[in-house]
Amino acid sequence: MSLVALYFGSFNPLHNGHLAVAEYAIKAGFADEVWLVVSPQNPHKRASGLAPEEHRLEMARRAVEGVDGVSVCDVEFEMERPSYTIKTIERLGELYPAKEFAILGGGDVAQTIHSWREGERLVEENRILIYPRDEYDSFGEPFVMLAGTPRLDISSTRVRELIMAGAEWESEVPRQVAEYIKEHRLYNYMGQQEIEKALSLGKEAFARSDFGAAKNYFGAVLRIDEKNVEAQQWLDMIEDILAFRHKDYYNP
Repeated sequence: MSLVALYFGSFNPLHNGHLAVAEYAIKAGFADEVWLVVSPQNPHKRASGLAPEEHRLEMARRAVEGVDGVSVCDVEFEMERPSYTIKTIERLGELYPAKEFAILGGGDVAQTIHSWREGERLVEENRILIYPRDEYDSFGEPFVMLAGTPRLDISSTRVRELIMAGAEWESEVPRQVAEYIKEHRLYNYMGQQEIEKALSLGKEAFARSDFGAAKNYFGAVLRIDEKNVEAQQWLDMIEDILAFRHKDYYNP
């Protein structure tokens, strides 16, 4: 009976750290396969910050193409929401009776799993594989520590923040994921075409004296590209005009 490690997550988006952990679990002999279980709605996370579920699923599928032993599981897309791990494992047991399942997660899983839906049962009935997130992570029984797991300073939150800040982020995710994010403009991604469009719209707003809208367009460009000289010059011009309009000549 093959052992499948279930790596649950929102994968918002999937990054290189996720793949590194999954591949290591297989190469080090902790599991025969790793399934990335994409959660449409994690009961412990706010749904408002998630990219649409179909995009997160597709990014994960593209990321694992050609990665031996690692695949994507979409079983929770067909189940009642929010997704509870205990129900998902029960369903997978029905669908794949010839496989044995384990839970794969970071140190935060070891700290919180007892508070999950039927958490005690989860721990009693399943092998829990834990990869350390930092040098201080160490958990005894009933957890199985994945000693030697690569430790990459990457998180989905960090990737999203880098994208929204206009900083370099492509190296944090698989190439297929980066291409998908750009193609679908996820996480407020703004490429060069969007920057040029915002500049053009800002100039049009300026020409019709709609300075509020113009400031918004030029400000959006600077949030993505803080060194954009053209956007800064237009903003400075608008500030000068507004300052002149509000100048009180009778009370200098």
